[in-house]
Amino acid sequence: MKALVVSDVVSEVLYTSEIRSMFADIDVVLSCGDLPYEYLEYIVTLLDVPLLYVFGNHDRPLHRGDGRRTDGPEGGRSIDGRVIALHGPSGVRVLIAGFGGCMAYGSGLHQYTEGEMRRRVQRMGWWLRWNEQRYGRGVDVVVTHAAPLGIHDGEDVCHHGFGAFLGLMRRYRPPLLMHGHVHPSYGWDVEPRRFEATEVRSVYGYDVVGIGP
Repeated sequence: MKALVVSDVVSEVLYTSEIRSMFADIDVVLSCGDLPYEYLEYIVTLLDVPLLYVFGNHDRPLHRGDGRRTDGPEGGRSIDGRVIALHGPSGVRVLIAGFGGCMAYGSGLHQYTEGEMRRRVQRMGWWLRWNEQRYGRGVDVVVTHAAPLGIHDGEDVCHHGFGAFLGLMRRYRPPLLMHGHVHPSYGWDVEPRRFEATEVRSVYGYDVVGIGP
């Protein structure tokens, strides 16, 4: 399957009708967070594919012009704290897990201490072990907002990575982990890195990647 992965900043190339022809072969849109809900809704409306997302630390409920309040982009599915089986072309099944938010640095939504994130990963563990028994693997793709500890992260509290993600990669060995939150303008190393069996990719704007078992 081919995924359009978006995060953190609106890309003008995706906010035009040309997206239909430029990304006609996309099977799913994955969002790593901190993007306007209307932007994500525009993308999936034109591409007509599933949208799976996690929340960034700047994401908030949206009060719409018709008086409704929505907690996420309409037409999308939150995988924040969940693992799902996505069925794609030719019967391909891809197991995708998500963890939104960043390291706690103050008051606000979608902030977690290391201990809180570790407990979130542990709560998902029984689903991942069930996947191992049923599919022979726990998870294929992990979508997060924050980076793993020591990979693409920063020294300031807000951008400090989670050690819980390292444990997740050691135990379940997903082929791919993609995160946002880290901007190239910060001057940090955001080139793809490998941690044991997992390729770790930092997404800023958008990326196109192949996903699967």
